[in-house]
Amino acid sequence: MEAVAMIMAVVFIFGVVIAKVMTTHLVGHMNRQISQVASVRQEVLNRLKAAQGQKMVVTKNLAMLDKKKNKVDKAIGRIKKEMQSYKEEETARRSKSAARKIE
Repeated sequence: MEAVAMIMAVVFIFGVVIAKVMTTHLVGHMNRQISQVASVRQEVLNRLKAAQGQKMVVTKNLAMLDKKKNKVDKAIGRIKKEMQSYKEEETARRSKSAARKIE
């Protein structure tokens, strides 16, 4: 009876050792997967930062170009008004000149 109990105890101990080895193997495998996912996550975050930086540069450049466009549009408007006033002056001079010739 004692021999059977001893054999059963040895079998249970052997089973526990096998379970521990399998658990250790599974934990190691899971740790490798976790570290792999963490490295992929870090790489994705780095790419996201780079993309955000590029977006900020593009946004600033777009704002700068918009300011330049508005400035050029204002200058064009001023020049058109100035040209219109010159044309009006020229028309007035021609009509005065024509009036003098008629007299």
